[in-house]
Amino acid sequence: MAETNDSIEQAPVQDRDLLQRLSLYFDGVDHRLRQGQGWFIFNAGGVRSGRISSFIQHRLAETSPPIAHYVLPWRDFALSAYINEVGLPQLAPRAAGDGDAKREFELATRVTYNTWTRMVSTDLLVLVGLRPAHRHEAELLDRTIAGRHEQRLATILLTPDMPKQLEANFEIVDPSRACWGRIFQRMYETSLVAM
Repeated sequence: MAETNDSIEQAPVQDRDLLQRLSLYFDGVDHRLRQGQGWFIFNAGGVRSGRISSFIQHRLAETSPPIAHYVLPWRDFALSAYINEVGLPQLAPRAAGDGDAKREFELATRVTYNTWTRMVSTDLLVLVGLRPAHRHEAELLDRTIAGRHEQRLATILLTPDMPKQLEANFEIVDPSRACWGRIFQRMYETSLVAM
């Protein structure tokens, strides 16, 4: 606990309040998880993102009994989205007959299925660096948040953007704005918000 207090005290002024609020969240994490309460943290890019995600991981490591959690960088989420939404559908016709293609397809399917299962079933999902660049990323995030919301599972999203910029990024990849609307509404209903 002393290490946690030291990291709060060493943080820049703008982060002290957030780290103290996160500390209170993790002090009562069992109750928060039963409620499905997470966080939507904006303006968390670069060093700030590293500080916050390290703090979260440190607090998760201290939790006893351990909490089933999955900390996933956006880069890994985006890669999984591409493989699941674009790569596998393109590979499927070749996988039907060719032995090597079939093995590659089965391996990629298992890996993406395992990632998906962890994303939608772990008690706490922490997604670090949210910044959609493609429609398939927005769609997979939408389905992930929907699945977690349905089960009342807590999600922590960290994004380098402010709310309006993140909304604009979603609008570029999904002009219908459907994904952003659903994601924002579900996160707003169940999460504490910080900027």
